[in-house]
Amino acid sequence: MRMLKNVGMVMMVAGLVLGLAAAVSAADSSATVNAKFAIPSWISLSVVGSRDVSFGDIAGGGGYAGDSNTTLRVLSTTSWALSSTILWANSTMPNGASQSVVENALSLTFSQAAGSWGVHQVEVSYQMDVVDEDLAELPVGDYNLVIQYTATTD
Repeated sequence: MRMLKNVGMVMMVAGLVLGLAAAVSAADSSATVNAKFAIPSWISLSVVGSRDVSFGDIAGGGGYAGDSNTTLRVLSTTSWALSSTILWANSTMPNGASQSVVENALSLTFSQAAGSWGVHQVEVSYQMDVVDEDLAELPVGDYNLVIQYTATTD
């Protein structure tokens, strides 16, 4: 009988150890989850630093460099391109001044006019190239051009 008790006791201890081992292995289980998302086509354009450029007094035909550059910051999730236009409704010029002469004389040079996704700093430099004959269509006075930059995605 004692032998049966000892065997029973051993089996009970073995059962407890096996049960404890099963509980420990259950604490080590794992599961997975799929997390999905999408990045849509998105773009942001901003001017960094000064927003003013001066050509000084244009006193005859020739090339007049702008006194400063503009830095544009482009942040995009896809390929992009930059363009510019003069907002004539927001610009001021003397009466009788020719918009087409001003538009033809103004040159903007982009350090990068297009790119891929990411963050980009684009430098824009300015030049006014005026020929003597054009001055006949640009009366004396102050000129203030508002230039709009646009960044578009492909």
